[in-house]
Amino acid sequence: MWRKILVLAAIGVLGIWAWGQIPNPDTMIVATIGDLETLDPAWAYDTASATAIFNIYETLIFYEGEYVDRFVPMLATSWEISEDGLVYTFTIRKGVKFHEGGDLTPEDVVYSLQRALIQDRAGGPIWMMLDPIFGVHSIEELAEKLGSDEAVYEALQKAIRAEGDKVIITLDHPYGPFIQILAGTWASIVDKEWVIEQGGWDGTANWRPWHDPAAEESELFNKANGTGPFKLEAWVPGEYISFVRNENYWREPAKLARAVIKVVPEWGTRLAMFQAGDADIIAVPRQYVAQMDELVAQGKARMMGPFPASICQTGFFNFYVTEGSPFMPLLGGEPKPDLLADIHLRRAINYALDIDTYIQEAWLGEAWQLPGVIPQGRLGYDPNLPKYTFDLEKAEEELRLAWGGELWQKGFRLTITYNQGNLARKFVAEMIERTLESFNQKRQEEGLRGMFVIEVQDLPWPTYLKYMDAGQLAMFFIGWLEDYAHPDNWVKPYMHRTGAFAMNQHFDTIKNVEFTPVYATWLPAKTYDTLQDLFDELIEMASRETDFAKAEKLYFELNRLAHEWAINVGHIQLLARHYEQLWVQGWYYNPAYPGEYFYVLWKG
Repeated sequence: MWRKILVLAAIGVLGIWAWGQIPNPDTMIVATIGDLETLDPAWAYDTASATAIFNIYETLIFYEGEYVDRFVPMLATSWEISEDGLVYTFTIRKGVKFHEGGDLTPEDVVYSLQRALIQDRAGGPIWMMLDPIFGVHSIEELAEKLGSDEAVYEALQKAIRAEGDKVIITLDHPYGPFIQILAGTWASIVDKEWVIEQGGWDGTANWRPWHDPAAEESELFNKANGTGPFKLEAWVPGEYISFVRNENYWREPAKLARAVIKVVPEWGTRLAMFQAGDADIIAVPRQYVAQMDELVAQGKARMMGPFPASICQTGFFNFYVTEGSPFMPLLGGEPKPDLLADIHLRRAINYALDIDTYIQEAWLGEAWQLPGVIPQGRLGYDPNLPKYTFDLEKAEEELRLAWGGELWQKGFRLTITYNQGNLARKFVAEMIERTLESFNQKRQEEGLRGMFVIEVQDLPWPTYLKYMDAGQLAMFFIGWLEDYAHPDNWVKPYMHRTGAFAMNQHFDTIKNVEFTPVYATWLPAKTYDTLQDLFDELIEMASRETDFAKAEKLYFELNRLAHEWAINVGHIQLLARHYEQLWVQGWYYNPAYPGEYFYVLWKG
């Protein structure tokens, strides 16, 4: 998920309520770090929003328990895939009611998926459906390809249509992970009639007014009407979101009557809430895991894990900061939007990070450094690819080379941002700050006046994402939770021009890029107009390659290029832990879940 920005380092809960009774026995209360951005399933691409959405809405299929690659019927009772892998046919469940009383129909399913495709907000999740269905990465690209908005509408009707009690989706090309994509919250089913009443797309060829809205402009920004086990009770941005049980749920109603997610950025406050019995589950930065382990040893809390997770934490470089940014980099006191386009500076920052200490101190050793972008366990991961190591001599060498020596002579200013309350990201940002600024002593000894100034800035979660989407963060730390188990879900967000992160990094700033293959030796050497063009072409080749061995080598190339061009820093893969109150029941780990799935939980 875009920014399957996992805000948790672990989820934790403190011990038994002092009086031996279970507080709020029919209500699950979670205290977390950051607020959600939206309640619109087609717009949301962060875990905070997705956690709310996948408790309110449902998809055609759902994950089978702990598995990310096994699926069970949800709003579809069954499905078939044609032999050529192009046609998916879903039989839609009968007798399902939306929270506001409407009946689920195949037309609702068609509308929901088409609405998502035409909305296609910048930086959102809908590229995942546009690529396999139409062979494009944005609805704008499709409109340009077909020549008109009306032609786009006609293409939508052909690609996703209802026939009786079935919905048929026809792809542009076979894409194995497509079934996984339909389990994500972006493919949630909405009530067509109700959404139109709220001011949503009317289902006609005039779709442009509903394309790429700001979060608050969506008709579903702060409203919800799903088929899921919980209904929206209230959302007070910055404070909490609450849910009540859907008593008319098509399955057995949830055991919990209510669930509440509270936004509590400060760790001590979250801890105090637990000590007072005011919360059941809290987000626990990894630095505080020792406190939880002590409670486990005392028999006052339960720990599950650590689990291998499809979660990475990464520092991203923006090669060209957009105009008007309050975080504009400076070179010698002058604005320098492309400061980080210099590969020597990016390499220097990588060498300046004591990655081993970062992993040990911020993550208690429960993480490992990755080369490139593809994590362990996915096609294209290459354990033999070199990694950047902590090396002050190399860092200095690269700093002296950056911008033809001008950076060392004149100094620079760079702001590193992270989301408020995320202590692991604060820790790594401050590590880089200290190391880079330590070179000022040597520079002063050389008679240089301009300083290396690194500022570390935290921002509230929604604000942080808005600046990121606008390309206004110069360097930022954020996480990615895998949308579906395939390397495409790593190279696209991290490297493709439409990717959740890459679109805000401006790789096209680098011109005239020469490429000589190392793994995919059947490809010719070639000069690309931009670095982005090189990345995009290899990603497209890899995602459509049906020969497993060739696909693997293409992903090897992409991983190698990500490392050689130093497009990120501190890219690590995590283990996940879960702590809970002894009275919390039903929890299990599925790495694809954005957060708590309240339907399976109860207290007892």
